Amino acid sequence: MAAMQTSYDVVILGGAFSGASAAILLRREAPSLKVLIVEKAEAFDAKVGEATTEMSAMFITRRLAMWHHLEAEHLPKEGLRYWFSNPKVTGHTNATEAGGFLRSSVPSFQLRPDTLDEYLLATAVREGAELLRPAKIREAELRGFDNRLTIEVDGATREINCRWVIDATGRVNFLGRKLEIIDRNDEHPIASMWCRWRDVRNIDDLAARDGALATRNIGSRRLSTNHYMGWGYWIWVIPLGNGETSIGVVFDKRLVELHQSRNRAEDFIAFLKAIPSLAELLEGATPRLDDFRFYSHLPYVTRQYMGNGWALIGDAAAFLDPYYSPGLDHAAFSVEATVDIIKRDAAGEKLDERIAEHNVTFLRSYHRFFNAAYRDKYYYMGEADLLSASFILDTAHYYIFVVMPAYRFMKKFFWMPVLGPKPAFVSYHLMSFYNRRFKEIAINRRAAGESGMRNDARRYKAYFNLNVAPFHMVARGLKLWALAELDNVRLAVKRVFRKKRADPMLIAKNQP
Repeated sequence: MAAMQTSYDVVILGGAFSGASAAILLRREAPSLKVLIVEKAEAFDAKVGEATTEMSAMFITRRLAMWHHLEAEHLPKEGLRYWFSNPKVTGHTNATEAGGFLRSSVPSFQLRPDTLDEYLLATAVREGAELLRPAKIREAELRGFDNRLTIEVDGATREINCRWVIDATGRVNFLGRKLEIIDRNDEHPIASMWCRWRDVRNIDDLAARDGALATRNIGSRRLSTNHYMGWGYWIWVIPLGNGETSIGVVFDKRLVELHQSRNRAEDFIAFLKAIPSLAELLEGATPRLDDFRFYSHLPYVTRQYMGNGWALIGDAAAFLDPYYSPGLDHAAFSVEATVDIIKRDAAGEKLDERIAEHNVTFLRSYHRFFNAAYRDKYYYMGEADLLSASFILDTAHYYIFVVMPAYRFMKKFFWMPVLGPKPAFVSYHLMSFYNRRFKEIAINRRAAGESGMRNDARRYKAYFNLNVAPFHMVARGLKLWALAELDNVRLAVKRVFRKKRADPMLIAKNQP
């Protein structure tokens, strides 16, 4: 400890996924830079965040070179899958299902986040980064490119100078709170509770015993991220490499009131078991109540990602919604962009324009992504055809404009976040439009007493590959949208006739 330096090029606060990834890339690609990681936890816990997308998987495999670790310690992911319910549904067999039919051809994974975080941090140290652990950041004096940090280690404080300080502290938001630039996203009032379960039944085995259910799919259902959907909420079921299963619910507090529960764990379990298809999986399963977590409010965003000599990456900068698992995508994009800027600084480049572009692009991505894919989406999560159309169209956009360019054309991971480029305004406006329409149709159905009528005995197929499947999904999603709009016309006519029938009754009732 006595030999430890007091001056570094880069100090990274937080050694989990974002911080360790940044350290690995900096040490590999700018080995002259002295990098220090400050991590407060003696050991990482099994926090939520178990699924990659295609892009975060590309970052981990191709940028960080972690294929060996993912294959040894984690499970492959077979896309997204959705299950819907109504009073007719008694289990998976007659629930409406939307999801992949074949195995995905683009790599993604179901993760044990604590295992991945520990391995990445150990890798960063092997690559030459120094590590203080357990250690706490007490103060940060930001002075352009001459920062001073006060760090507590073993009960004593240590003063450290650095050119760059990177905040990877996650929801602690150390620098963001210090700079008072973190804002809650109250337009998206979602909360979540979750825990891990033991002995959850294997859905593929259930399907094999059923016969008819098995023939409806070729790929593994269990290895999908399975979602159980309803008015105002969605539930994830994610298998983990250690045999446990992560199960959690995310809900809009305007529509579901689980956050007001006095016994959250008990009500959480009852909520899950009230869904017939999910109850099939939980028969004989045991929740790990020591692992039970609750967040009363999830989304927030910084007003600035970077300044002279400091940067926020991953969850330290923003969090939106775990639906679609965008958290690791955001972490990967922000790490890649931040590392690129620090390397440019080390090469003597002027950074003003690049930092300005960084801030504008990431903030544009957050707000566009929220408005296009998440705003009020929970109003139609319980409608199988509407949510499936949204899932298929959203996924097609992601593949055509993000995944395919990375794999097919650039052939590498690129830092540009989803909907970040200026030309993406076309996709942004289209996605925002059909998202608003689906909400309106769902509300109309609910007012007409027809909520969830399409939630049994239907099947919506999706395909995850880099060939023509994304374009086929566009056509399939547009068809579902058009049919929903036609049905909405029927609902409008129904309301007119209902009103005409009601008026004479009201007149008669008011006559003396």
